[in-house]
Amino acid sequence: MIMTDDMRDDDLRFMPLTRRLVGGAGVRFRNSFSPYPLCCPARASVLTGRYTHNHRVLDVEPPWGFPSFDDRSTIATWLNRAGYATVYLGKYLNGYGKWPAPRSSGGRSLHYVPPGWSDWRASFDGGFRRGSRYDGGTYRYFDTTLSADGRGFTPYPGRYQSRVYGDLSERIIRSRARSDRPFFLYVSYSAPHHGLPDEPDDPRPVRRVDGQVSRFPTPARPDGVKGRFDARVREAPGASWSDPDFSDKPGYLRKPPLNRAEKRALLEVTRQRAEALAVVDQQVGRTIRALRVSGELGRTLVVFTSDNGFFLGEQRIREGKVLPHEPSLRTPLLVRGPGIPRGEVRRDPFMSVDFAPTIAAAARVTPPTWTDGVSMLGVARHGDSGWQRGVLTETGPRGTVRRSTDWSGEPLTDGGDRDLRYLIGLRTSRYLYVDVATGSKELYDVVADPREYVNLARDPSYAGLMASFAEQLKGLRSCRGAACRTPLPDELSAPPAS
Repeated sequence: MIMTDDMRDDDLRFMPLTRRLVGGAGVRFRNSFSPYPLCCPARASVLTGRYTHNHRVLDVEPPWGFPSFDDRSTIATWLNRAGYATVYLGKYLNGYGKWPAPRSSGGRSLHYVPPGWSDWRASFDGGFRRGSRYDGGTYRYFDTTLSADGRGFTPYPGRYQSRVYGDLSERIIRSRARSDRPFFLYVSYSAPHHGLPDEPDDPRPVRRVDGQVSRFPTPARPDGVKGRFDARVREAPGASWSDPDFSDKPGYLRKPPLNRAEKRALLEVTRQRAEALAVVDQQVGRTIRALRVSGELGRTLVVFTSDNGFFLGEQRIREGKVLPHEPSLRTPLLVRGPGIPRGEVRRDPFMSVDFAPTIAAAARVTPPTWTDGVSMLGVARHGDSGWQRGVLTETGPRGTVRRSTDWSGEPLTDGGDRDLRYLIGLRTSRYLYVDVATGSKELYDVVADPREYVNLARDPSYAGLMASFAEQLKGLRSCRGAACRTPLPDELSAPPAS
């Protein structure tokens, strides 16, 4: 399992080796989604197979981030109990090292190893005293420190992080291939997430048309890839995003349009992100080669994906994620392995909650606890079965929460559990429906209007469809297990978006 951080689906154009060696030798899922497009919530869903409202990792900061993650039943514990060596390398949940471990009352998590991992090499996101030789970080690309199975620390000062992960992936595969014990390797790259050090060619802050200042953070890159995409990338993906009438959008989207200076800055962001991904692409190539040389490739499931997507100007969002609109919601997903045909495309929806049950199925392991997701291994091997599920989208705490209802939508009683989601919604093959905590609604036909310019929520001709979405969301907003996989009613089903 190879995961990037904040990579868009269309960023795959910058990764030819990955497209050829994983997608060309397997399948590409065109409708892969991160239902809660934010690092900690998405990664907790990947590991557990559960939606955010069930694992309750609602944000990247306490009290909802890493310390709140109940990690006692994950794909790691399932496979480890079945005899697998389980290896984690790279970024874990934000705050690892800096904040208390789950089920701890205080302190830091510098020596914490989550249950189920037999080889733990996660990167630290703080926790060391300033000036310590171990004080490297997840988002410090030339100064990363990894855990040594919780017993110690391995710093990599001066070495570019993605290349370190490529080196270690090769060594781990060579070592594990010599054993008869099967292994699960989860490699989590920080690229193309922004990170230090700041560099001379980084875009400067820009003053917006409303007088506020926009900042444009970028990932650090090694010299060898700088400028590689300058001739090819002429504008940011969202530079041409221009909604002719923004008055139908809810308040949380009401931002001023991008000016020319901001678009130039976003162009540089896009190029630097592509350069960082080019280095990851080289490491994917090394990983596949190591599997081939070791004799393991033919019997290994290889998954390439990202934790969530990313805005680059769309919806007037300069940079970001979290929201359920297409650039943020969509993720790249390529899968190759035994029984999976070469070079085919799948259009059934694949969600973050589906990774754990899919990997378990490949290992012939039955999860001992319930999951909201399903195994998509059969779809990968045999083809689409039809878009029958809705994708429940969730966005967590903000200034406005659902003060009067619990997670199921029922009126809040004294001592009740208040619903902390700012946005909840439903993505189907044709529509995105969003219920905002303020009472606003959104409805987009993503087939006819892929840029989501026109909010249909107030169009009288869609009143019946709006009612159907509201009713369907009522049943899914606090779903658990099989209830999250209820087939959509006919009126919400349509041929999938390409």
